[in-house]
Amino acid sequence: MLARGFTLIVVCLLVLATLRLAGGENFAIVLDGSLAAPVTTPHFLPSVGIKKFLNSFTSYEFPNPFAPQQNPLSRLEFPVDQWFLGVKQAYKAQTWSLTGEFWINVNRESSLKMQDSDWDDDLIPVQKTVFSESDCRLNRGLMFDVGVTLPTPLTVSSYLRPVAGWRYQHFFFTTHDGYQAELGNGGSSLPGDGIDFKQTFSQCYIGGTLQTSFNPPVLREFVPPASVGLQCDYAIVNAVNEDLHLWRIGHRVTTEQTLGHCWHVSANVGWMRAGSFTARFEVDFKRLITHGDHRLSNLALDFSFGGARVWSDQASVSAFAEYLF
Repeated sequence: MLARGFTLIVVCLLVLATLRLAGGENFAIVLDGSLAAPVTTPHFLPSVGIKKFLNSFTSYEFPNPFAPQQNPLSRLEFPVDQWFLGVKQAYKAQTWSLTGEFWINVNRESSLKMQDSDWDDDLIPVQKTVFSESDCRLNRGLMFDVGVTLPTPLTVSSYLRPVAGWRYQHFFFTTHDGYQAELGNGGSSLPGDGIDFKQTFSQCYIGGTLQTSFNPPVLREFVPPASVGLQCDYAIVNAVNEDLHLWRIGHRVTTEQTLGHCWHVSANVGWMRAGSFTARFEVDFKRLITHGDHRLSNLALDFSFGGARVWSDQASVSAFAEYLF
């Protein structure tokens, strides 16, 4: 798993290095074939932005620790398609930069359904026996990202650099007003709140970034000069889940402690509109996969076993307003 991740980083850096060499030793790559001098004056770059997740989700499943050990025994899938509001602050020097950003959700209800599936027939372990769909709200979504780019002997230009950083994500969902179907027993409604689900992802990442510009002659009269950015990175992920079933007797809580990885790529383009203001747009995709232990506790019951799997696909588009000073 780790070897595949580092292989991805090497491939990304080789691609970025090829692009960098096309631009010359100490200059940015300009996609009309000319060269642009690098920015040499350190500057701050604050921005505010809005982010929309598209058809994204976060899920987990666990096996039956007893015979016949069907895997999965249960799977829960929570949608992520909310809007987030964010602030970002960057300090950019000639050979390094430091960037921090913070995001919080601005709406709660998802337009998609949470899905819950069970395979609890020990005589036919491959048969799904219970399926439910529920409305889902994101009570709180928080995301942090702090990253630093540094020079190396191979990246003396200020445009191609390695990057390292830390990301943190926290999601708190509540399902409500669902419908459940059971094999051979028909269906029933699930009024009110059903599950409180909390999840955190802590990610330490390394990778590479490329900054370039785009100003083809045929568009200069119609489109302002654009700056283009690309980042590819790989992260080690520590994930923690907590699931409280509100309909169950007692205080039934399941938790997962899992470890895995994340593959991430993002691309952005910005246009200088007026003075020091820039409008920037970004597309971003993350795939997180972790494995570890599942724990069930309810009153006097408390036991753990392995085989839990947590995964999340997160695609988003963002728009920023930046100010250079």
